Amino acid sequence: MRLQLISLTCLFVMLAPVVSAQQPTCKSLHTGSFKVFTKETGTTYINRTKKEQIERNDDLGYEVIFDIKWINDCTYELRPKKLLKGDPAIMGDGTNVLKTRMKDISTKGYVAETSSNFDTLVIDIKVEIVRSEEKGI
Repeated sequence: MRLQLISLTCLFVMLAPVVSAQQPTCKSLHTGSFKVFTKETGTTYINRTKKEQIERNDDLGYEVIFDIKWINDCTYELRPKKLLKGDPAIMGDGTNVLKTRMKDISTKGYVAETSSNFDTLVIDIKVEIVRSEEKGI
């Protein structure tokens, strides 16, 4: 009995690093806190819940609440809901939709392929995971 307990304890100790190093999935990134940095725009802080995404960029002087709609586990759409701070032009004409697809996911972040219904530009942005709510990352 004692040998079995020691063997079981050793197994848990060996498996702990494997379990804690699990790579996040798209689904595990549906909620949480994230950060984006570019030379052009500075730092954008993102807080995502099941129904909303709040983005704040102090360098550009804005804070916006978006409604979020998940198309599938890795793709979502954002529609501007409320401007908390900044230029009202950010809100667009009420029909603006930003579409994001999460790809190249790692333990530190993911690449967001972003497009919109008001421009043909498709860009990839590196997103850092600050905290993922679903998996406690």
